[in-house]
Order: sequence, then structure tokens, then C-alpha cells
Amino acid sequence: MITVVGSYNVDFILKVDKFPEEGETVFAKDIYISHGGKGSNQAVSASRLGAKVRLIAAVGNDEYGRRAISFWEDEKIDVGYVKIKNAPTGSAYIIVNENGQNMIVVNRGANIFLLPEDLNSELKGEVMLTQLEIREDTVKKALREFNGLRILNPAPATLNDISILDYVDILTPNEVEFKELSGADDLDYGIEVLLKKVKKAVIITLGEKGALIGMRNKRIRVETMKVNAIDTTGAGDVFNATLAVYLEKGYEIERAVRIANIIAAYSTTKIGALGPRLEEVKSLIEEEA
Repeated sequence: MITVVGSYNVDFILKVDKFPEEGETVFAKDIYISHGGKGSNQAVSASRLGAKVRLIAAVGNDEYGRRAISFWEDEKIDVGYVKIKNAPTGSAYIIVNENGQNMIVVNRGANIFLLPEDLNSELKGEVMLTQLEIREDTVKKALREFNGLRILNPAPATLNDISILDYVDILTPNEVEFKELSGADDLDYGIEVLLKKVKKAVIITLGEKGALIGMRNKRIRVETMKVNAIDTTGAGDVFNATLAVYLEKGYEIERAVRIANIIAAYSTTKIGALGPRLEEVKSLIEEEA
């Protein structure tokens, strides 16, 4: 069982020719509404790869919250521990211009009301995967009280309570998050800084350059599959979900990262933030095996 503790947002994506100036009104060319939030993305992507997944998240007592729960049920996720709060379901308003640049405003909504006391007997399983789009004190309790393998995807990279890292087995920052957390530009030095707290490994995701695994006295560069990417949204979430799935299966960390790289790369050849289903990528996984 993989337990995911994290966020859910309704994503409102508006496509425009150009960003508005202060006081200016522009017209949207298209608008898309989709399921988002790193916790939800990672839980769904893990379930699509065949894992049993429990999601601990918070939604509002509104239509968007009900739609989220129905969506997760369709994706075969255990929603028994999703909390319904007296607040609007979290939402993200994403404006994308013709060059693919974006501006994002997030209303955290119910996510901010997922409290430490909401976490009780459900903190069990082989692997926990969590992020930083919810309250830090909730993340800290989840990591501290979980007895299995604990993965923290430190996104966004703002971390006020650095002691949270004391309860992390595997940390998975991208390059920007890594520099923010370590205070270092040099990868090797920064890994050493973070490994003073993180128990087992720091895995830095490097996009098309693959990933770097940092363990005590050991560094492993893992290449990725070359693809023609059309949408990199959510690739990090797919990577983390796949990593959790294959570590839960008992794979060695290097092999799990290699598969996570492949599946994340494949996901960028499709539109959307969610990962592929197992049948789509089974042959790629078998080639790696």
C-alpha cells in the first residue's frame, strides 16, 4: 500500500494571446478545467501503474469536492480518509500565453485545513509519499508517525521548519528546489548538506538530463529516455509516483529511478499532468527489466 498525503486543486487553465497589463482586460481563447494538485496527481499516477493507493487529502463541501472524490474512486484510489472541510475546494488559476509562459494564482482553500489531528490510524502502509502544498505541521506529523519508507517531494521548495527533513528517508527535489533547500549551487556539496538530515538518499530530478542519486559516499547518474516532449506539466509528479510504486515493489533504488525516468519522460509526450496507465508503458518497463 502507498499512502499519499497531499493537496487537491481544481485547475482552471486560461489560454491567452498575451498577459494583461495592470488595469487591462484581455479575452481568453480557451479555458480548460481539470483535476490537479500534487497529492492528487501523484496518487492517481501511482494507482494507474497498478499500486494500491490510499489518499489523505482535504476538499470542500461543494460540487468540486464531490467531483474530486468521484474521480478518485474511478481511479481505484481508497478515499476513506479524504476529509471534507467547511471551505472551498482548493483551486489554481493558470494563465498561459502564446509562448507557453504562465502565471498562476492558487487559492489553497480546503488544503490549508488538512490538520495534524486529521491524521490518525490511516498512517500505515509500505511507502508514504507527500509534498509541501499542504500545511508543514501536517506533513511533519505524517512523516514522523509513518513506519514505512517516507518520500518527500519538496515542492514548492519553501520550507520554514527544516526539522521536517529529519523524518525523510528519500528527498526528491528538482534543481531549483535542491538549490533552495541546500543553499548550494554545487550538486555534490549540496547533497552532503541535505544528507546530514535525510536518512537514505537525495534524488535530484534533472529533466531531460535524467536524475542524480546522492547517497552517503555514493553518487549515481541515471539517464532518461529521449522523447519529443509536448507537455512537461506534471512530469515530476509522475516521476515521484513511479518511484514510490517500484520501491514499494522492492526494487533497488537505482532501478526504481531508471523506471521512474522512463515513465516520466513518456508522460511528456501526452497532454496533461497525470501519468500513463500500466498497459501503455508495460513494454518500456519490461525493456528496462
